[in-house]
Amino acid sequence: MIYITGDLHGGIEISKLNAKNFPQQKLLSKDDYVIVTGDFGLVFDESKEEMFWRNWLHERNFVTLFVDGNHECFPLLNKFPIQQWNGGKVHFINDSIIHLMRGQVYTIDGLKFFTMGGATSIDKHRRIEGKSW
Repeated sequence: MIYITGDLHGGIEISKLNAKNFPQQKLLSKDDYVIVTGDFGLVFDESKEEMFWRNWLHERNFVTLFVDGNHECFPLLNKFPIQQWNGGKVHFINDSIIHLMRGQVYTIDGLKFFTMGGATSIDKHRRIEGKSW
């Protein structure tokens, strides 16, 4: 089974994936996927809070896949080794969190997915590169 959601922005909107808001997860397994389509935000600064949320996702009954958005920390994200997975290039953040890289085609549960990048941030003028952008 595959579920798709939008931005998590790190811990800010991760409640989308808690059992109250996503009760279907109780019936899922590590053969099932939740795809976050941009602004995942949990590969940003490796803070204690970020590591808590990565571990929390690791313990869910599904695998989290994400396509990077315009609010990611690309220098940190790109430190993870590039590997092949289901037909495309990925970064394994851990065995339950996988970054689907831009411009790739993946076959997941018999379906083909093409990943592409996000837009320029509309709030870029208010952000500091390397800190909030």
